[in-house]
Amino acid sequence: MKSNPKEREIGERLAGAHRVAVATHVNPDGDGLGSVAGLSLFLERLGKVVYPCIPRLNELPPQYSYLPGREKIGTCGEPGEPPEVFVALDCSNLERLESLAPIARASGILINVDHHEDNTEYGDINLVDERASSTAELVFRVFRANGWEIDPAVATCLYTGLFTDTGRFQHPNTTPEAFRIAYELALAGAEVSRVAREVYQNQSLSYVHLLGLVLERARLSREVGLVYSTISQEDLRATGASLSEAEDLVDYLRTVRGGKVVALLKELEDGRVRVSLRSRDDLPVGPIARELGGGGHAMAAGYTTEKNLDGALRELISILARLAGHQVPGAEGGEEDR
Repeated sequence: MKSNPKEREIGERLAGAHRVAVATHVNPDGDGLGSVAGLSLFLERLGKVVYPCIPRLNELPPQYSYLPGREKIGTCGEPGEPPEVFVALDCSNLERLESLAPIARASGILINVDHHEDNTEYGDINLVDERASSTAELVFRVFRANGWEIDPAVATCLYTGLFTDTGRFQHPNTTPEAFRIAYELALAGAEVSRVAREVYQNQSLSYVHLLGLVLERARLSREVGLVYSTISQEDLRATGASLSEAEDLVDYLRTVRGGKVVALLKELEDGRVRVSLRSRDDLPVGPIARELGGGGHAMAAGYTTEKNLDGALRELISILARLAGHQVPGAEGGEEDR
């Protein structure tokens, strides 16, 4: 793929800086965390003072504890003077940085690297490409454009972002370029089998019990083409699991035939509900999430609502009914399979 001049510019800005903050969004996923860890490790190798950070440490999913440099990820805390460069990775808008947004605004240069189609291009330098499979792919392009060597630790981090955001190379964003980059990262020493094992085959017993509850109460509302399930705070107490462990539970619902949209509704401690959406068909879920105050991709998106679980479900079904062009009474969405 042809190099973007911004890739070289980002490299020059980072090479010329001494203090750099590298951050990703609230409720971080494998792409955001892998990109933060990989870029931070490399910048430390260059002798930079680096602050790898996320808005809330308690939301760091345990399945990514294997990431090289994971133990250095914090919340930026009080880095003293604002960093010369702040790199926001996989973050479509400043609000997604939450508590880190003021640090980003106060930095000398704000660099925005992302592949979400709804990115607001809030940076001083914006490397945004919605055609990219992942933000990790864009970070890899920065490395390639600047001739930076990728060691096995950095390769493992970037491979994690690529592997998880393509859904194990199953989603439509799995492009030939994604496979080429995966090949190069493997050549550089990425622990490809370990990434697969740690992310998808290394869950706690509490997680398995929570998965059982999610699958047991899964429903298919045929009239609006919705497959859905819920997680309550009581479920978390009963199983001993945490919401940070539940990042990929929605993908189990994606296997159900007959649905166009998949939703997992998760009750937060403060009573609000976080809704994870996935598309099984040609109906994009990104616009639905944005209508409800969230964001994301066409095939995977999410939002948080002030409504409770029942209210959030009714709201979602109402929108899907409108898109389908008919009325659906009640929260169950008409004909339902149990």
